[in-house]
Amino acid sequence: MRITIVILWLLLGLLYWFIAKECCAPAHANEDQTGVEMLTPDTALNEKPRLIKKLTPIAFLQSQAEPQVEPDWIDFRDSLLARLQEDEKLGIDGFYYDDESSGDGENLGLVRARNVLSLLNGIDSSRTVLSGNSKGPNYVKDQMNNLIAFRFLKDTKVIKEIDDRTIIYFPFNSTRQITNDELITYLNDVAERVIESGESITLTGHTDNIGSIESNEVLGEARAQVLEDYLVRKGVNPAKINVMSRGERSPIASNETREGRAKNRRVELKISN
Repeated sequence: MRITIVILWLLLGLLYWFIAKECCAPAHANEDQTGVEMLTPDTALNEKPRLIKKLTPIAFLQSQAEPQVEPDWIDFRDSLLARLQEDEKLGIDGFYYDDESSGDGENLGLVRARNVLSLLNGIDSSRTVLSGNSKGPNYVKDQMNNLIAFRFLKDTKVIKEIDDRTIIYFPFNSTRQITNDELITYLNDVAERVIESGESITLTGHTDNIGSIESNEVLGEARAQVLEDYLVRKGVNPAKINVMSRGERSPIASNETREGRAKNRRVELKISN
């Protein structure tokens, strides 16, 4: 009798183990029939590093430059633009296979990138960098969603010379900008010039309209003082430097757009006798 009870308990235990294995195993979402995990556009978008390449919701038929947009393109586009920082440019890399033909001899990857740019409403073309590159010898249909890559590129251009003054741009809410090699070279040249010539320098700080008028006056002056401090360390006589702030009062672009606000965050440097 005891042996019979033991056997029954063993059989029940085996039956429970088999049922639990079948019904309670963890699910494997986003897998195809081969068991390979499939990346969704959102997954690709949120991964680091800041390169978005795999399985974008944009496809291209063989030798065609016009993008085939999938239903989730709008969400993907909005997320893409939301991640773009004010000091960055958006790189759009178009790819092609060597056995594809554009018809007119133009780089098919570049044409594809250009056509994708036209789908990105709300971004100035000056904030984009387009390229076209070969992906291999033969067109692969399974890779038709892998012919566009988006990259976030640091826009390191911080100096612009216009008329009788030089504009030096600052990131949002920042007063530190002397780590940039381009700016260091420029300020060193300015210091060397005015030390030799005896000319004077006027530094005028400007801001966007984010924040109060009073705080922006202070921020504008702080930006100008950062440049003054550097020039003094390089040997310029402090009496030859005039520092002032215009805060948000003298915009050179609209504060209604991200690009405009970035242009307004600046220090203008002017050299005079």
